[in-house]
Amino acid sequence: MGKYSNYQPVRVRLHVVALKAFLLGVVLTASLGVMLFIRDSNTLLFRVALYTLLNSIFHLLEFFMTALCNTLEVDDDSFILNDIELYVVYIASVLEGALKTIDWAYSIKLRTSFLMAGLSIIILGQICRSLAMYTAGVSFHHYIQKEASDKRPLVHWGIYKYMRHPSYFGYFWWFVGGQIMLQNPVLCVVGIYKLHQFFKNRISYEEEFLVAFYGKQYEIYRENTPTRIPYIK
Repeated sequence: MGKYSNYQPVRVRLHVVALKAFLLGVVLTASLGVMLFIRDSNTLLFRVALYTLLNSIFHLLEFFMTALCNTLEVDDDSFILNDIELYVVYIASVLEGALKTIDWAYSIKLRTSFLMAGLSIIILGQICRSLAMYTAGVSFHHYIQKEASDKRPLVHWGIYKYMRHPSYFGYFWWFVGGQIMLQNPVLCVVGIYKLHQFFKNRISYEEEFLVAFYGKQYEIYRENTPTRIPYIK
């Protein structure tokens, strides 16, 4: 049975998991259908459908990677669909995109170059985040851990050898790629500022516990390994 013997059914409401997975599958399929119907990648509806599809994949991968790599901690919230801020970002992204269809609003022609650049950055961000979850295994959590545990070793190999908090790095660039793909200059700038402040504060807070857990070992790791998020040491 291996690591899957750690699965705790009491933590997982299977009907909630099934419902969330089903709804994400419906949204993903509908988005793909819209893209196949429209075909023209330089239309707003195509871009929104693609952005919606990528969001669905993101949430499905959050659950899948948690179930695969940290079975003990998986629950029906591992899709991270209960985060209100993510809905706000999605709605704001679509609304700014919709402004491009209104004559009196700022007019930006959708270009394939932005689509390809944004999509490439999203894929890079998603790979980094999923790889971070896979590499960390039982040490990865969606929420800051405030109590030490012998089951959570300090991970400093793989992608963690090259950057601290690669899951944050991954989501930061996932967001940026999405706004580039949609060609949303306002939300891109505002979002980068807000995300930067959020991750700066979160990393500072989280690392207080990590230093308490791992002591000098983490201090040396922090000194020698950057986050690679711009202007966050």
